[in-house]
Amino acid sequence: MSSLDVKYTQNTLNRSILDRQIYWYDNKHTHDATRDIEILTNRWKHLLHHNGAVKGNLVTISMFTVDMIHVSAIFACAEMGLKIIILDSPATKESLPYTKLALHGPSDFYLHHDDNYMSAYGGLHGEMLRRYGGKSVSVEDLDDMPFEDLVTDEVYPDDPLLMSSTSGTTKPSRPVLFSHKEVMTISRRNVDIFKFDENSKVVHSRNLHHASAMLTSLIPSLMASNHHLTFPLSHANPITEHRRDMGFYRRLREDEYTHIMIANKHTLMDFLETYQAPFKSKLHINMCGFALDQSFVELAEKYNVSFHSHYGSIDTAIPLLVNFVDKDSVVKDNSLGILPDDFYQLNGDEVTCELWDEPRYIEDQLKYKDGEFFIKPRKENTGRYIMEITRGLDIDIDLFFQDTKLNYEQLRGHIQEVKKEYDKS
Repeated sequence: MSSLDVKYTQNTLNRSILDRQIYWYDNKHTHDATRDIEILTNRWKHLLHHNGAVKGNLVTISMFTVDMIHVSAIFACAEMGLKIIILDSPATKESLPYTKLALHGPSDFYLHHDDNYMSAYGGLHGEMLRRYGGKSVSVEDLDDMPFEDLVTDEVYPDDPLLMSSTSGTTKPSRPVLFSHKEVMTISRRNVDIFKFDENSKVVHSRNLHHASAMLTSLIPSLMASNHHLTFPLSHANPITEHRRDMGFYRRLREDEYTHIMIANKHTLMDFLETYQAPFKSKLHINMCGFALDQSFVELAEKYNVSFHSHYGSIDTAIPLLVNFVDKDSVVKDNSLGILPDDFYQLNGDEVTCELWDEPRYIEDQLKYKDGEFFIKPRKENTGRYIMEITRGLDIDIDLFFQDTKLNYEQLRGHIQEVKKEYDKS
């Protein structure tokens, strides 16, 4: 059995999915990355062990750019049997106790860069980590660690790997754990869904802001594709930091990259308008969480792109439905697309999958017609509902928008804390 066959049958995540030659470009150099990631993974394992990490600990990977250091940290955690918790962005000081890390942590360790990253979101990111992140483990200490591998406890397919959580839109957020087997099985499926192959050139733009970033983009592309580019895109101010350095765009044009994940339409438009010209090779854009409209067909033709918009929920399917849109598509209002394969079965609000012992249920109301699924918008996503819950309060709602929707968990928490202070006075 070849290493490629092993990659597609193994049920634990480790660096063996990179058992081939891959290349990584970071806007300064193209790295012959397989050996570099192996050494970095070993050093992360030594650094975590040096700080007392043991199998089962909860770890926060607080690094904004998805580069070789970031990827090797994921492999190190996976190979040591650690659990990785997904973060959201802190909106306000009052909402800090209602962030994912606060609600579902605290974590035992947080892995991070220097203090420049801790100052993100007006210093709230660093404050969140100091309160709820556990012990600080700095990237800057990696160079002092040995580069040989470290033997640790054995990891099994049913061991938990990824801790995400429900959105908290309609009811309190609850944690959702993915085992190694689930991460590998879902990621293998998504290689084909999102059209990755060995010739794909993949732009890594989104950190672990959501499980979908890991399961629809990062791990599937690492399984299949040989060329990778680090290109961070924030959901809030996506391109601003790169306007003075168009090296990323030159690289996209000259090397003809084929895949990228973009959080929302605001980020998408900033990205396309900064690039300005059609891409030489078609760029597949991974977008999630909302129905596309006919304007995306026009964008697809103007810029030589296609869209893979996908719908699901963290506790049911990643993704359940996919809407493939290119320049020749006809987009129907509120369409979420199709069931792309038979991995999940959908009957009304009931979802079944071979990974689960019993059915799971989606909260949205879907309608099936002529092979497509259509969504009825939730009242929580309407301007009227937002006005109702914030009436009489001086709140900057924009602070609570993250990726494609409002972070209701933090918004409700912010309102609760503000009202507490008001009652005291």
